[in-house]
Amino acid sequence: MNRHVATVRVRYAETDRMNVVHHASYIVWFEVGRSELMRAAGIPYRELEDAHGLLFPVIEVGATYRQPAAYDEELEVRTTCTTLSPVRVRFDYEIARPGSDQVLAAGFTVHACVGRETGRLARMPAWLMERLAP
Repeated sequence: MNRHVATVRVRYAETDRMNVVHHASYIVWFEVGRSELMRAAGIPYRELEDAHGLLFPVIEVGATYRQPAAYDEELEVRTTCTTLSPVRVRFDYEIARPGSDQVLAAGFTVHACVGRETGRLARMPAWLMERLAP
């Protein structure tokens, strides 16, 4: 599963003094999208860490903001796995209003695959790469 759509609702705490979503909130929503994509692919983060001893720390993040969102709006987090190597994975994100092609924000995160015990790069097992394959 390399694409997933999750829904979030803008909470008051996620807005700023201008009554729009604070830029940092989008990064949190990227994590929601990524976590739900992995869960839908049958590999929830907790299982990846606890059962397989693998971590996916963020090593790069970027975002572009195009249109504001406001308190109590429902938004879609569209997440796609776009690049995969034995030790890295990249997810791309779009934040949009449901049923709209207008993207409010777009971004990406790049993650390294790291062994929990060693803290060093680890090769992703073949089954994991198959489930995330773009």
